[in-house]
Amino acid sequence: MNRETLTAGLTADDIATVWHIPKGSIYRYAHKYRWRRYTHTGRTYYHPRDVTATFDRLAK
Repeated sequence: MNRETLTAGLTADDIATVWHIPKGSIYRYAHKYRWRRYTHTGRTYYHPRDVTATFDRLAK
């Protein structure tokens, strides 16, 4: 995995802050909408395109 990929991911804290939702909802959305994710040094990072696509779809 390259450094660009590592810095591009969003943590649950990032998502909760930007979209003002509880972290428990993030885990549910990640599972339901099959967000791509990876773990690095014990933290889980979600693919930004998956996250934004989900919230764009829900906003409509």
